[in-house]
Amino acid sequence: MKVFKKLLKLYIAFFKVGLLTIGGGYAMLPIIEQELVKGLELLTMDEVVESYTLSQTLPGVIASNAAALIGYRLGKVKGAVVSVLGVITPSIIIILFIAMIFTRIEHLEIVQNAFKGIRVVVLALLFDSFSRLFKVAVFDRKTFVIASVAFILVLFSIINPILVIVAGGFAGVAIYRERVSE
Repeated sequence: MKVFKKLLKLYIAFFKVGLLTIGGGYAMLPIIEQELVKGLELLTMDEVVESYTLSQTLPGVIASNAAALIGYRLGKVKGAVVSVLGVITPSIIIILFIAMIFTRIEHLEIVQNAFKGIRVVVLALLFDSFSRLFKVAVFDRKTFVIASVAFILVLFSIINPILVIVAGGFAGVAIYRERVSE
């Protein structure tokens, strides 16, 4: 019964994350922090950021990847399955509902204005997520240089983002090895 309660709490937490996240995986970071770090106290923010970092290197949607990784950390395979189901259930319900009515209301001015307002809120959530990730990930000059170079390479489409991620991983290993040998 204790395992069931933990899995139920995990499902509900990720259901809230999935329900309240508009704008993709990065926008869910503050909600995960509220639900799992501050609310249920199941993780630290560093553990969440580690899961996010890894989820970005995997193919697929960041939100479900992060839910799977965090869920696995908290409850192995059952935790991963429950977390992914929790994060995708609201989207499935909402998409089915919107699909049924959207073609009837998309031309309405109120709907178009609502989307304009939602875009601004999503931008604010993304900025908040960026600032939180920046504070945790960039902690010295070397990581600042890695972040700056990666940002420029991706912003100007100089190198494929996948190669930038791989290069960032190698740079992190090089920095870690250098620190260990000091």
